[in-house]
Amino acid sequence: MMKKFIYTAIAILFMIAGQQASAQKTTAQSRPVSSFDKVASAGPFQVQVVLNGTESVRVTGDEDVLQYIETVVEKETLQIRLKKDIKWDRNIGKVEVYVTAKSLNTLINSGSGSIKVDGTINTDHFKTVMSGSGSISTDIKTKDLHAVLSGSGFIKLSGSAQDASMVVTGSGQVLGKSLGTEKTSTVITGSGQVYVAADKHVSAHITGSGQVIYTGNAEVESRSIGSGKVTKAN
Repeated sequence: MMKKFIYTAIAILFMIAGQQASAQKTTAQSRPVSSFDKVASAGPFQVQVVLNGTESVRVTGDEDVLQYIETVVEKETLQIRLKKDIKWDRNIGKVEVYVTAKSLNTLINSGSGSIKVDGTINTDHFKTVMSGSGSISTDIKTKDLHAVLSGSGFIKLSGSAQDASMVVTGSGQVLGKSLGTEKTSTVITGSGQVYVAADKHVSAHITGSGQVIYTGNAEVESRSIGSGKVTKAN
């Protein structure tokens, strides 16, 4: 009787394992895209962008999930998102999106996902927007930078920008220790933080307990409502 029970238990375990493997079968899809210089991701996707002179998208994840993820170009923006009218009621698991691009001037991420760029974005005007708990990481070379962050996520920037404007709402961080600027203006509402290097001028308008931490020999102009402050890093 005991031996029969053991065999039955083992059979059930194998059956469950097989069902789970089937339910979580990972697959990859290559999708045609063209004529975009912006990337916008909405969801828990891990987006890796490579600047190599081509344009393509490959999505990897649960086979049952990929059918509900669309990658479309609208107004020169590559949109990565769940299809409209889809109400997702379960964890979609790990979804990776590999993008190759010729050039970029905008990165937008909303949700808990991430966007990471391999290569340097070289453009006169660069904009990045992060909302939620996710992240954006990239190296840039630009004249004009505009970064907007809301929520608890972070934007990590390196490279150079002549003029930088950074707006933070919430507890998030703009990590620009390796971003060299001439002039940087910041507006922080909440407990967020901005790290930046500036040679000429730093202006900060802080409402709450936020902080601007800078390196360089910039002149500082600061207005605070609350305990917020501007600090020169050691």
